[in-house]
Amino acid sequence: MMLTADELSKRLEDLRGMHEHSGHWEYRDRMRDILNGGPRGVAALLGQQSNNFSEDLPAPNLILSGLEHLAQKIGRVPDIKVDPLNDRDSDRARKKAAKLERIVHHYDKQAKLDKALPQASRWLPGYGFAVWVITTKKDANGNEYPLAQLRDPYDCFPGYYGPDQQPKEMALIRLVPVETIKAMYPQAKVDVEQAGQAPGYTRFKYTDAYSRSWENGLADGVELAEYYDEEGTYIFLPDMKQILDFIPNPLKSGPRFVIAKRYSFDRLQGQYDHVLGLMSTMAKINVLSVIAMEDAVFTETNIVGEIESGNYKKGRNAINYLAPGSQVSKPTSNLPYQMFQQIDRIERQMRIGSNYPLTDDGISPNSFATGKGLQELMSSVDLNVKEYQLVLRDAIEELDSKRLELDQVVYGKKRKPLAGYRNGSSFAENYSPDTDIANNFVTRRVYGVMASFDEPTKIVSGLQLLQAGILDTQTLQENMDGLDNIPKINERIRSEKAEKVLFETLLAQAQQGDPKATMSVVEIYKSPDDMSEILSKFYTAEEPAMSPEEEALIQQLGQPQEGAIPPPAAQGAGGGVDIRSLLLGQG
Repeated sequence: MMLTADELSKRLEDLRGMHEHSGHWEYRDRMRDILNGGPRGVAALLGQQSNNFSEDLPAPNLILSGLEHLAQKIGRVPDIKVDPLNDRDSDRARKKAAKLERIVHHYDKQAKLDKALPQASRWLPGYGFAVWVITTKKDANGNEYPLAQLRDPYDCFPGYYGPDQQPKEMALIRLVPVETIKAMYPQAKVDVEQAGQAPGYTRFKYTDAYSRSWENGLADGVELAEYYDEEGTYIFLPDMKQILDFIPNPLKSGPRFVIAKRYSFDRLQGQYDHVLGLMSTMAKINVLSVIAMEDAVFTETNIVGEIESGNYKKGRNAINYLAPGSQVSKPTSNLPYQMFQQIDRIERQMRIGSNYPLTDDGISPNSFATGKGLQELMSSVDLNVKEYQLVLRDAIEELDSKRLELDQVVYGKKRKPLAGYRNGSSFAENYSPDTDIANNFVTRRVYGVMASFDEPTKIVSGLQLLQAGILDTQTLQENMDGLDNIPKINERIRSEKAEKVLFETLLAQAQQGDPKATMSVVEIYKSPDDMSEILSKFYTAEEPAMSPEEEALIQQLGQPQEGAIPPPAAQGAGGGVDIRSLLLGQG
């Protein structure tokens, strides 16, 4: 049953109020300002009275730096694995699973998942959750495919999470330019004049006049709401109480969105929410330390006695004459040193509280560091990365399931082209959702055994695992970034090994005085680029040489007398004499 405009307006207000009263909205708003920086970031740390600092606050944004380093570790796309149904280890089942992998790979390409995940990896720790909406997209030829669209969590208001931690409804409230609304929904009862309000004015308090959101940086337009539930999607103008569109939900598995939620204790919480106070204190002490250092440079001078040279002069090359017995002193203070010590303590507390280690910034935690010590320090960071990868992996598997279900339910028997590049080879084929998906909506996403390692660590650890017999060479190659065409790489490796053996054998024969091998080495010396062809020519098997008696017999038998008929046993398939078979005993 479709909702009315009044019911939609009430649901939007309830969802918005749920997040405001829970306290998460305040952290979300403050976190966005701090990570965006600028005057609003300074005000979010030091209060609204600090706007005169503009963008010159002398304090490092450790939250932003830690978020960037963490996102770079977790923002890669996990590999796709599809298992044959019912564990049928047959060639047909394996081919069907491989084709399903290519279908999902094509979905990822359409959604640009490799570019969306780095952005989602910043929102997930920062806001505590990330949101994808399931929709459709046409390619250049007009074919429609399921699309996983990443949305800004700042504009998102999920509903009741429930015991399974997956809400059944969600609202997206954002500012959209009036021209865009009129172009997409001509029936919209909104005029351009209604958008000419004061910058930042709206009945939703989160609107600002600087950088409205990830989607609309100009903060221009009117509010447009998208409400998602199990029945479908409503496009709604809250100010006009007008429903612009309703898209029914074809999925039986739930609403058309997926939320990746960070693990926390008992509330929606970002990774850096509880260190905002430390960040604010650090900024304040940084400002005070700068003021204290300036005051220490221009500190006052205390004179006990009389000045005989008139007025007291200041600056370089200034000379003052004082009466005998006068005393001059400058008060000393070690306040800047004490402040620096306190800033160091606060930085350590921030790094502990936000799980952001020194090693991410290329700084050694000790004056001396051993490999084992650094490995132990990084173990907690790796566990944090793996937990985020678990959240993203589960969310992407849910995206795969909903995209496959949508493709089969909506497009059914329609044949669509499928093209791309996967596992070192390109593919171009057609698929039918009913036949090739066939209710198999389950995929596995695998990050690999070394997904959180950097490249030097991957090489060292991978070689150790390979030597211990835990990994095979191909698995190690699949976990190395930059190895795109692994089958072609392995083919070249085998070719180089064979070429090396053949060349060494050729050199050994040449050293033993074989004239043919010596000539081949000379040819390689003259034309090193043709070594493969020269080796192939040298090792090509030749026909066995015949003795002079055999050659004479061939000439004798090859010239029969007039009227003579060759014996049947000596005739070949074409009626000629098969001399070679006779001589070699193959007749």
